[in-house]
Amino acid sequence: MLAGTAIIRRGIVRNLLSVHQQVQPCGVDVSLRKVLRWTSRPMIDFDNSRRQSASTSELCFGSEDGAVMLPQGSYLIEFNETVRIPLDCMGQLFVRSSLWRSGALLTAGVIDAGYEGALGALLDVKNPHGIFLYKDAKLGQVTTHSLEGKVTGYSGIYQSSQSTVGRDGPAA
Repeated sequence: MLAGTAIIRRGIVRNLLSVHQQVQPCGVDVSLRKVLRWTSRPMIDFDNSRRQSASTSELCFGSEDGAVMLPQGSYLIEFNETVRIPLDCMGQLFVRSSLWRSGALLTAGVIDAGYEGALGALLDVKNPHGIFLYKDAKLGQVTTHSLEGKVTGYSGIYQSSQSTVGRDGPAA
């Protein structure tokens, strides 16, 4: 596992708001950029020939305080930070303890070697009273693990994506 300082030195996590406040011993904290809710159902298949992304709508942060109140439920969130995972590493995203102690969880998949682009996750608010989140709140931590050697790397449809919102159809 790479230390947080090594992740920054290698340029794996980028566009940090404050290196000093986001570097941790075993990773790098990621901060809330956007909250979305789903407005339609998706279609997912084996070879992506019928893949259709769910539509989303963005929830607005309050203009005065820059916060949003989220009732119980599931949300798609995007982070300010982007990643560039080297061919000899893989990444993972973990929930920060302050978030799960407040009754909310983050879920995300493996960040493949070679992936570069936006980073997002599923935010699942379990607290029956909801949760109040400020823009730029630190919600997760990216960790990076070294592989035995370099691999071919990710080359799928989300490569160089500016957003975590799904894309339709097979990779080009």
